[in-house]
Amino acid sequence: MYEKLEPGMRVPKKNILGRRDDSLYGLLSSYKSNYTYIKVFVSEEDHSIVLLLADNPKRFFDMPVEKFRNYRMLSRLEMGIAKISIKYLSPENLIVVLGPLLGFTIPPEKSVMIDSLKKDGYYSMETSLRYKTRMLQGVKKLINMSPHKRYEILEKYFSADQEYSDGRTE
Repeated sequence: MYEKLEPGMRVPKKNILGRRDDSLYGLLSSYKSNYTYIKVFVSEEDHSIVLLLADNPKRFFDMPVEKFRNYRMLSRLEMGIAKISIKYLSPENLIVVLGPLLGFTIPPEKSVMIDSLKKDGYYSMETSLRYKTRMLQGVKKLINMSPHKRYEILEKYFSADQEYSDGRTE
């Protein structure tokens, strides 16, 4: 089992704690259970578009059915994206750091945000169908966010949370 060491040879030290991964993916790996799932609904009759964010896709089934009766869900191909989730970030991270409009170029007075993350587990933003291209561009931007940008959002979220808990913000 053990080899005999010749005089002058040292026993190699074992790294008891294991290797610490300081790469970007190593830093993000502790947040790999966090996901944000995105759905976009369009209603030609109501002339509106709705963006929904949730931390779990089953939350989309908990929404009021009568409100979305006239809506049709856009597919990934119609939105021009390859996936419908954002890894490492929860919806709360995005909303706190990017704001209620999530960085979309939609006028705030032309959109209605409903934040029921705590109660029902989803966040919705509704606006006129006139801003469909802007909303879809914003969704693409969120989905295709680089890992570096995701880590920046996490850092900002936790630093804002720390400042709030320290009582430094008013």
